Amino acid sequence: MNNWKRYAVIAGSVLVIAAMVVVWFTVDLNAAGQVASIIAACAAVIALARELSQRDGQPADAVALQTGTASARSGADVNSGITGPADSLHGEFRVERTGDAYGDGGNVNTGIRLS
Repeated sequence: MNNWKRYAVIAGSVLVIAAMVVVWFTVDLNAAGQVASIIAACAAVIALARELSQRDGQPADAVALQTGTASARSGADVNSGITGPADSLHGEFRVERTGDAYGDGGNVNTGIRLS
């Protein structure tokens, strides 16, 4: 999680706690309990959605990052990313900000190529 996201989560949590304290002091305890249970249910749903969406933020098994430009001519095979047989590579792969690929009669890859 990025630092600004972490600070946003902390600030949001502090605001929610402050709001709950204000509610507890301004309404009777029965109403405060009902509000607290609604807030807890919402927080549980948010936490579940966050965990289910975290898959994108988890580290990948192989990463091709800022691969640069790749050029191939006359049947050449050029790779600046990840390549291999599909049945031998397992896990998650991530490709970010790959370079341009130019193939003038060649085979070029700057990302992931599974054969």
